[in-house]
Amino acid sequence: MEKNWTEESVGWIAFAFSSYFLLYPAIPFYNVLKGKLNYEDSPGAYATVNYLNCFCWFLYSEMLISDQIKIISGIGTVASGLFVLVYLYYEIRKYIVDAVLNALILGSGSYMIYLTLTVMIEDDAIIGKICSGTHCLVFYFPIRLIYKVLKEKNFMLIPFCQAWGSLFMSISWVVYGILITEIYVVFPHCINIILATVQIMLFLNYRRKYPIINGKDYSSSIGIENEELKKEESKVKEEINEDNDTNLKERPVKIVEKENN
Repeated sequence: MEKNWTEESVGWIAFAFSSYFLLYPAIPFYNVLKGKLNYEDSPGAYATVNYLNCFCWFLYSEMLISDQIKIISGIGTVASGLFVLVYLYYEIRKYIVDAVLNALILGSGSYMIYLTLTVMIEDDAIIGKICSGTHCLVFYFPIRLIYKVLKEKNFMLIPFCQAWGSLFMSISWVVYGILITEIYVVFPHCINIILATVQIMLFLNYRRKYPIINGKDYSSSIGIENEELKKEESKVKEEINEDNDTNLKERPVKIVEKENN
């Protein structure tokens, strides 16, 4: 079967964007290994959900006959699995019971997904719906972030560049899904386009309304009239103006007296 180069090109563009998001958790987990970050602050839950999602898509990619989805899902499965193992390694040193339970859930979940998608179900449509459903579980994390930003009015919580990357990634996958006529690829990424757009709009809006002045974040006012905060903000502005004034040198002025005739 001859390849459609338009589909291939769009698919590899989407693959490139997805690679960044799947490998991004490597940074915090590397810091965990180096002792610079507590494992409890690492995205362990995100890595677990992402592992199950990527594993589903990897099995489904055989039916889609899509190299891009198969490779990126395989990378995501291996990378997320390694991240989860790092998390479990540190968790078992502190909470043995929780670590064992999490490992059992992950292992049994992987086996059930494999059994369900390869043996028990033969209908491609049902498998596609399951993959879309597991993909939607990942959206819990951006939704939680949006809720926190709305609550605290703090635009600094939003990774602005990552939000733009997420938007372009999902647009690429939507176009690719349309080209290969696969609704189950299109649907979850349409939702992600909405979530990424909301994050970008919140960032731009709250950065204008609740700016950071002289290194001080005034967005913590949560939109409530706070007289003390206003006084502090005014004081900082005055100090900035005073500092600027002191840096200006006075120009000498020569006074010439007019002689009386």
